[in-house]
Amino acid sequence: MKKFSIVFAITVVIVLAVGVLAETSSISISGDTEQFVKNIAEKRGVSEDEITAVKQVDFNDLPEEVNIQNIDNTTLAMYQIEINGESPVYVITASETEFKKELQNFAGRMLLNLGLSGEVVNSEFLKSAAGVSGAEDRGYVMIRSGSITGISSSLEVEEEAPGKIAEVVIYKNAEVVGFRNTFDLSETGALSGYNTVDEGIINFNKGDIISVKLIIPEGVKLKDINTLIEITVKE
Repeated sequence: MKKFSIVFAITVVIVLAVGVLAETSSISISGDTEQFVKNIAEKRGVSEDEITAVKQVDFNDLPEEVNIQNIDNTTLAMYQIEINGESPVYVITASETEFKKELQNFAGRMLLNLGLSGEVVNSEFLKSAAGVSGAEDRGYVMIRSGSITGISSSLEVEEEAPGKIAEVVIYKNAEVVGFRNTFDLSETGALSGYNTVDEGIINFNKGDIISVKLIIPEGVKLKDINTLIEITVKE
């Protein structure tokens, strides 16, 4: 059988079907990773019902027919998929360490929903998803420590107010944290915006209260304010 080489410049997902039947060293993997690899194989035409086993291959003990160069084995891994009556399929994708890291990052991010429905003519705190009005000392109570990492808002300007702005401002324990969405009210219509910040900059502790206030100038008419606050919590 002719050998082949794969040179990795970026992280990719590739399925390699090769007639390699020799035993290779394998590394145990979690159920989540096994299912993730099966899903990749299924998208490439391999039925999950035909898969009998999924194993992570040790890069130090690859089959002779597989020659991989310039690979970072801290972020990538090769998985061998055993198929009924056929040669194994090899999937190259994120390593289990990287997979777990991304899964933890995803699981650790949550969204706080706030808003005001109908016409708004005065500055006021947004309501929670349950419809409860916020205040400086009333809002979402944090269950775990973490960081605020994003804010997005949408609203509608009913009457233009040239030179004026509206702000959607985050409060923590009755104090402004300095992270907000700002809107130019020079034109009527729907407006939207978002801002993000790295984890670890705007921190909170468990028990802290997060609330959000819409600040508008006198005489301005807005409608239907929707805001999402992204938080990243520490396990």
